[in-house]
Amino acid sequence: MLNIDDLLIELKESTESTAYHPYLLKYLDKPNIDFDKILLLWGMFNELEIQKQERNTYILATLLVQSALDTHELVTNTNENDNSKNGRMLKDRQLTVLAGDYYSGLYYQLLANSNNIQLISIISNAIKEINEHKIMLYQKTITNEAELMRSIQVIESSLIGKVADYLNMPFWKEISGALLLLKRLHSEKLNYLESGESIVVRAIQSIDTHNNPLPTNPGGESKRIVDIIDQHILQVHQSVERTVQLFSSLNKSVNDRIHHILEETAAHTNTFVEEG
Repeated sequence: MLNIDDLLIELKESTESTAYHPYLLKYLDKPNIDFDKILLLWGMFNELEIQKQERNTYILATLLVQSALDTHELVTNTNENDNSKNGRMLKDRQLTVLAGDYYSGLYYQLLANSNNIQLISIISNAIKEINEHKIMLYQKTITNEAELMRSIQVIESSLIGKVADYLNMPFWKEISGALLLLKRLHSEKLNYLESGESIVVRAIQSIDTHNNPLPTNPGGESKRIVDIIDQHILQVHQSVERTVQLFSSLNKSVNDRIHHILEETAAHTNTFVEEG
C-alpha cells in the first residue's frame, strides 16, 4: 500500500502525464504543481466514501484547472515590452496562452467523460471568480488592505473552496483559504526582500497612494511595507492555528504539513511581535 508521499507523487505525475504535449514541452516547462494543494485536495476527497479512481479523477481535474490558471498567470507576469525584442518571446507568450487553454480543456473533457456536469459548473464559477480578482489585483483597483487580503485568498484557494462547497465540507474551505493565503503572503514577503519585486507590495503601495496622497519618507518605506505584510502574516497564522484546533479528526499527514508551514512562517510573525 502506498504511503501518503507516494500517493501525492502519483497524483502529481498523473497530472503531468495527462497534461503532456510534446510540442508544448519543446518550448515550455511542465506546469508547476503545488504539493500542498494536492495534499489539501487529497485530504478532502479522502474523507468521502468513493472509489480511488473516482477520487483521483476529481483531484486530477482540479489540478489541471490549477495548472491552467498558473500557466495563464505566467503570461500576465511577462513584460509586454519584451515581445518586440525577438520573435521567440512572442511565440513563447502565445504558446503559454495555448498551454493554459489546453490544460483547461483537459479538465473539461475529464469531468464530461465522468458525467459530472455539476462539478464542471462549480469549477467554471471558481475560474471566473479567480480571474475577476486577478484583474482587480493587476489593475490596482483594490482600495483597502482587507479587500486585498480577500482577493489574494480567492486567487489562491477559491478553486479548492468551491469544490469544498460542492462537497459540503466547510472545514476544508476554511483551512485551505487560510493556509494558502499564509503561504502566498510568506512567499511575497520573501520575494520583496530578495528582489524588491512583489505584486502584493505594489498593491499595498497603490492602496497607500489612493488613501494617503501625501508623500511618505522613502527611507522608511521598505520597513513599513514589510511591517504591514508581517501584520497580515500574523493574523492569518493565528487563523490557521484556530481552525486546525477545531478539527480534531484531521488526517495526520495533512496536520503535520500544516504545522510545518506554521513553523516556517513563525519566524516572520515572531519578528513582528517583537518589534511591534
